[in-house]
Amino acid sequence: MRTRNLAALTLLFLSVGALADTLELTDGSVLKGCYVRDEAIRYLVWENFDQVGGPARAIPRSQVKSFKLERAADWDAHPSLPDLSVTFIEMTPKLAGLHGRVDYDDLGRPVLKGGSLPDLGDRAILHPEEVVKGLKLKYAPGEPITLTAHVKNAGFAAAKPFAVTWLMDGQVIGHDRCKKALKEMEETTFALKWNWREGRHTAALRIDTVQPEIATINNSIDDPLWGWSYYFIVSPGRAAAWHTARTAYGTFSFEDFYRWHVDLMNTLFAATKYPSSPDGITARVRLDRIVYADDPEKAQQAMTAADGIGYHQGGWTWMDDEDRNKSWKPATQEWRNSTEWSLPHELGHQLGLVDYYNLDCEGSPAHVWPDNGEKVTHFQNHPITMMHWHGPQVYSEADAGYFNMREGLPGGYFGDYYFAIPAENWLAIQDVNGRPLSGAKVSVFQRGMAVDPKGQPQTQEGVTWYPVIEDGNFDKPISPEPVISGVTDVAGRLRLPNRPAAEVVTLNGFHRMPNPFGNINVVGNRGDMLVKVEKDGASTYFSLEITDFVNAWFRGSKDSYTTTLKTTFRSVDSPLPPAGLHAESVDADHVKLTWDPPAVPRERNYLDRAIGFRVYRRISDAALNDRPWFPVATLGPVARDAVVDLRQFPDDTYWFTRTDRFAVSAIGELGLESEPVSVVMATK
Repeated sequence: MRTRNLAALTLLFLSVGALADTLELTDGSVLKGCYVRDEAIRYLVWENFDQVGGPARAIPRSQVKSFKLERAADWDAHPSLPDLSVTFIEMTPKLAGLHGRVDYDDLGRPVLKGGSLPDLGDRAILHPEEVVKGLKLKYAPGEPITLTAHVKNAGFAAAKPFAVTWLMDGQVIGHDRCKKALKEMEETTFALKWNWREGRHTAALRIDTVQPEIATINNSIDDPLWGWSYYFIVSPGRAAAWHTARTAYGTFSFEDFYRWHVDLMNTLFAATKYPSSPDGITARVRLDRIVYADDPEKAQQAMTAADGIGYHQGGWTWMDDEDRNKSWKPATQEWRNSTEWSLPHELGHQLGLVDYYNLDCEGSPAHVWPDNGEKVTHFQNHPITMMHWHGPQVYSEADAGYFNMREGLPGGYFGDYYFAIPAENWLAIQDVNGRPLSGAKVSVFQRGMAVDPKGQPQTQEGVTWYPVIEDGNFDKPISPEPVISGVTDVAGRLRLPNRPAAEVVTLNGFHRMPNPFGNINVVGNRGDMLVKVEKDGASTYFSLEITDFVNAWFRGSKDSYTTTLKTTFRSVDSPLPPAGLHAESVDADHVKLTWDPPAVPRERNYLDRAIGFRVYRRISDAALNDRPWFPVATLGPVARDAVVDLRQFPDDTYWFTRTDRFAVSAIGELGLESEPVSVVMATK
């Protein structure tokens, strides 16, 4: 009998494992028949079906070459087992949030008002702390707190009575029991009284049971009590539909799947390490409440109390036509067995993070490249981050600085960290050899505004700025007229003037003052500037993105910051450039460049001696500092041609165009280069 049972179990395992995920590692090894979930910085892997729902092997993403998701129908088979899950721990009393209480005027100033907040008039603009002094924004040391843990049976058989253990910072502080059997989809709660202590404390509820279950990874929660509290609102019908199929988390539970995404945010917070956040984001988030509502939209409205305040720090409501028509279906296999990257992105918005794709700019007909007439574009400097694209990314450096600065403060503001701009800002313009480019004309244009033709230009330290029209419309293309203009000094420097900005202070500690961007708005439309540099009849373009200024501020450069822009203009002692550059397609993968040698105006003059040539390529019509020239070959002095392999190029983001440019410069003694001579290939 035991032999027959073993054979049956073996057949079941083989049928389940016959179609499962495949993970190929960079060392050449392949894991087949496994089950994988993506956590951006790592993959969590169950190597066989027996491991599903238990501890998983963590493999760093850098060690994974490819991943194929593939699940058999047996993945969704319903085991005749219970599955106890700690779905969330609610904390009361609740702290006030500021969602819906931040108003934006025509100058882009966020001001607290409405609800039960006192009307302080204009004083609220610079003194938000006075507006919220009547709100409960934090707990007092020793204040009694109630923690209520919710436990649900997300399995397909009744769960026997079980015990639970409460822990604080890993130390046992209490015990409790569920004395009855818990039916399928039935919930019970456990309450604990605790006196608040300052600091980063973690509460946990652990289910203690020996009964077999579908999963064990949902038997406990480690809740960061200092974290911002989220709510979820979902219809019971949607939760029931999700109970019919297994998710990437390894269980049959809507709550498990989406609580995992909140936990995943904390995993990514810890991994968001930059020069200004070497320890990552120390702030945390927690799921404080799940509201089950037949009318999620009505429940969403009820999240704002009678005093006009929402006692939460943000959340998410599931509401679509399935809920309106009460015709719920299980999520597709691909959807529920993948990570729903949109949620860590959208929950980031709930805490004030911006969409960085608003800094992507397709350009304006007023600013085109002279060699092909295409618009000068800009794509956000670091797009492979959570708040630019939904996807397996960590958060940005500006996000880390923002969260670490405002840890413990209420949610409700949005993008006010764009106000974190150094007090003094400079451009350092260089020639092709990295030397100061003096006497260069600099014109700065800006997106999201229009220069006021009736305005009176003003001058600061020899640099002119021009007044703009303030009509509340920040959705404008790059201005055809410069908003700043000047000439670089002998050191190649130009100070960006602090243009007028209507001051405002946020409760998070950010102060918008006069700055180069003027009345920067929190969405970031005015966060793009286009810099045109002209010298000796030649011109080129660069982008200034506000996140660079914000990152500098968070890194400690609050008083002064310099942006270095390297042009392709020659040095006074550069050799002369080659002449007659020509590009010809050899085949689909190769281009042949030919050129003539530089002229020799002065015989035997070491400044005119070319000791070699350097071949470059540049892709896209983005500004020069966005997608710069990259070298593809260095050749000797007798070279007159080179073949470029088009398959070899940096794995960058070429969003707006794939314009191909090739260039050749002459190399003089000491490695000094001439200005490159370039040629454009057809846009792909």
